[in-house]
Formats: sequence, structure tokens, C-alpha cells
Amino acid sequence: MFEIYSHPVELTPIDAVKCIKGYGQIKSEYSAYLSDESKISSQPFDCLFFPRNEHELAAVIAEMAAQKIPITVAGARTGLVGGSVPPEGALVSLEHFDVVEAIYRNPFSEEWLVRAQTGVSLKALDGMLRIKKFPSLEQSPDEFVRSELARFKDDTNSYFYPPDPTEMSASLGGSVVTNASGARTYRFGPTRAWVRGIRVFLANSEYLDIPRGKYFASPTGKFAVYDSNGGACSFSIPDYRLPKTKSTSGIFTAPQMDLIDLFIGSEGVFGIVTRVDVALVKREEKISIVQFVDSDEHAVELTIALRENPRLQLDFLEFYSENALNLLRERQVREPSTVGMPALPQEGRSAVFFEMSFNSHAEKVEMTDLEETLQKCGASLELSWVGYEARELDRFKVFRHLIPETVNEIIAERKKIYPGLHKLGTDLAVPDEHLREMWQLYREGCQAAGFEWLAFGHIGNNHLHINILPRNLEEQEKALELYANFAQKAVEFGGAVSAEHGVGKIKEKFFRLMFTEDQIKQMKQVKAALDPDGILNPGDIFGS
Repeated sequence: MFEIYSHPVELTPIDAVKCIKGYGQIKSEYSAYLSDESKISSQPFDCLFFPRNEHELAAVIAEMAAQKIPITVAGARTGLVGGSVPPEGALVSLEHFDVVEAIYRNPFSEEWLVRAQTGVSLKALDGMLRIKKFPSLEQSPDEFVRSELARFKDDTNSYFYPPDPTEMSASLGGSVVTNASGARTYRFGPTRAWVRGIRVFLANSEYLDIPRGKYFASPTGKFAVYDSNGGACSFSIPDYRLPKTKSTSGIFTAPQMDLIDLFIGSEGVFGIVTRVDVALVKREEKISIVQFVDSDEHAVELTIALRENPRLQLDFLEFYSENALNLLRERQVREPSTVGMPALPQEGRSAVFFEMSFNSHAEKVEMTDLEETLQKCGASLELSWVGYEARELDRFKVFRHLIPETVNEIIAERKKIYPGLHKLGTDLAVPDEHLREMWQLYREGCQAAGFEWLAFGHIGNNHLHINILPRNLEEQEKALELYANFAQKAVEFGGAVSAEHGVGKIKEKFFRLMFTEDQIKQMKQVKAALDPDGILNPGDIFGS
């Protein structure tokens, strides 16, 4: 089926929606809404809305559409590409859309699903799942909601939501519209793999309810959307092929694709997601290992060996370069209580960090497959950190996150001298067969230029974050040129210019390395069909 109908809601009077008018007042009293984690700043804009429900949101959309005023949507503002930074018009914050509406069992897929509003944070959702306590559901007037909650509590298993972006304060809806990923993407895939339904408001102020598996493109690649008055728009999905890597670059497309996938990862340029249904997975005991080796190249080879062993099922496979470990060593000496880990071994020049399931109650933890793989690569568990208790696993993750935190602190100090300074962190991914080559390009390029740099991140997906720390604005310009060279090479290898952070407003240059003008035109035609006046999230993906 490729036809779908949108539904209207009763509009709240626009004057009843909380609105801060005038850029002066917004800047002085609501300055946090002028930027996101990308640290780029907004241009002056006119209105900041705080709708409390879908009726108020629809009223805002209808009013702005009538006046042809652009709308930028903000969630938790944790994005790194400026997606929620308004270039003009109005900013709509969905922070009040923060209610978990249901948890229920799908009898066909035999999955537990959570239905939640878009503003629920990933951290809050994880906390509720851990203790199986959902305050918004306990006193629900809906008997089905209460009965399903009781069933969930009676289930002796514990469950979690697999996507784990580094910033767990991110909103659930924000992670859906950016198709967010994280370390566990190595095993579980990105957000797209776990979304079972969405509600999305279009530029006409009506909404679509889209369950997975119901609305598919026609054999010729078309969708038709009808509004409540019988008006119709139709469009063809783009016909390019996506890279065989992690990617949040551009609009998803596939032959006879599911309509839900058009909106996942679209960065809000087609509609505003207000509600999502996501699937859960049974929680298992885990063991985490930080395996130290004698060089970065050794870590690359160990990564390849771990991936090629079919008997090893790793949840994630992360990387610490020698420069990254040295940065942590310095901080460990300076602030031992902050790091909260044993002293880094001097013979450990680089490391890979991975996690897998295990049974802590077994008489013997079976590690033969892992030990054999390590031995073949000249590594040993004797030079590793191993943990399986919850507090140990949390400490390992805190340790991992200290790397970008420390980088940000260094750049913040340098910005006091050079206000325009910022770090450069790559978000490129390449197919498996090009990991060695891409690493050599990164290392040789940064060393030849004399940059201060380090690498960490999702090596299991060939998705490394190369962080260049410019010492001045001249170095920053040279680093930008090198980044462009890296991006061009990733594209030549069949990779993606944005593997997990999206395009937003700051990666248009790299976006155009990956797609032709004709392919971008096809994406814009979908945008024009669903948002003819171009009011939704202006400047994102396609530029101004």
C-alpha cells in the first residue's frame, strides 16, 4: 500500500500557547535555546514556543504556515550539527512532550514495546526500564495500559532499549529523527532498527500515524499522502544507493521502502515527530574488557581479528589511540579522583574496548575463543582491565567519555585567546575492507601537518572520531582542509561523510561530496511535496 491519509486535531487558540516574542527577550532570558552542542549560534529569530500537547503544536504549525514563517524544532539540544539552531522565524521546543504513554507486548513479534512522547530522554527511559517503574502509567485511566504494565512487571526478565548515543540526555524523538547510533550499534544497529511506529505532524498541521510494515512505496517508487479535505500530494523516493556503512548522510531510500523509514533520520525536514513506539531487548549480564596493545596499528589488526571470529558476539568494539591514552594519563596524574580507574599501564600504548554477554554464575567463565584470538594477534588478557559488576561497567563508560570531555576542556581554554577556535572531529565511516587504509590516511595526514590530535570511537564500524585540537586559527583552517580530504577519500572508499551525527547546518559541504546535484534535487522534491513552503527546519541538510 502506498497511500496514507493525514488526520486533523482540534487547534488550541494560538494565544493560549506559551510564546516568548522578540529576540531581545529570548536572548536575555532564554539564551540556552540559541545554540546546541555544535556551539554554533542562531541568527535573530522572532518567537520561541513551548507547546504542551499536540493541539497546541498543531496550532503553532497552522499559524506559522499561514504567515509562511519558518519553524525550527528543538528537543534536548544535544545535537552536534546545529540542527536545532534557528536561522530565522520561530523555534518550537518539544520539552513538554515528556510522557511515557504505554508499555505493551506485541503478540506477533513477541516484543515488548514502549510508546513515548518525543521529549522523553534516553536516560530517563533507561532508568524507568531498570526498575520497571513508570509514574505516568501507574494511574492511567486506560485499563489496557494498566494491565499491560502489570504484565511487564510480572515478567521476570529485565529489558533495555538498545540504541545508546554517547549523550544519553538526548531525547527519544531527537534520536529518531537523526537515526542516532552509539557504541552498541556494532551489534544492534542504529535507532532505525528499533522503531516500530511514529506519529509525525506535517506542515499542513495534520498528522500521520505510521506503524512499521503497513505503508510501502509502489513498485515505481511512489507514495501518495492525502489530507483530511481530500487534497493529495505524491512524490517519488530518491533512486540513489546508500553506502554499506553506518550513515546518517541524506534521506533514506530503498526499493518499495517502508514509509516510516523516510522520516527516521530525516532531521525533521519532512515533519515533526511527536510520538514513537520502540522495541526492547532482554537485558543480559555483560563483561567489559579494555584490552591494551603496543601500538595503534596493533589495535586495528586486533579489531579485524575480533570481527572475523564468528564465535565472538560483541555488543560494541571501541578504540583508544595512543594519543588518547596519553591524554588520559595526564589527567589521571592531575585528577586521580575524576578518572577513578587504576593507573594506565605504561606498556599499553593503545587499546580496544569491547563488551559481551556472559554468565557470572557459571563455575568457569568460558573465554577460550577470546583468548585464542588475542593470542594470534600477540595480545594477552594479562594486559587488560576486566569488569562485570554494574558499577565497574559504568566506570568503564565514564572513562571512555572522559576523552571527549577532556578535549572540550582544552578547546574551551584556547577559545579564551582565539574565540573563533573549535575542535574538528571526524564523523566518517568506511566499509570493513578499507579500515586499514583509512587509519593510515588519518595518522599520516595529522602527523605530517604537525597537528595535536587523537582518535577514539567506534572502530568496530570503521567509524573513528579523529579529533584535531588546533592551537590557533591558522591551524584550524589547515585542519579543515585536511578534514575535507579525509571526507573525499571516505566517499571514494564507498563510505559516509556523516556516520552518526547527521548533516544539520554545518556539514553541507561534505554532504555534497557524497551526493550529486541530481540526487540532492530528488531529496528536495520529496521535501517540496510534503512541505511546499519549506517552513520546517530551514537550513538543515540542504543549506539555505
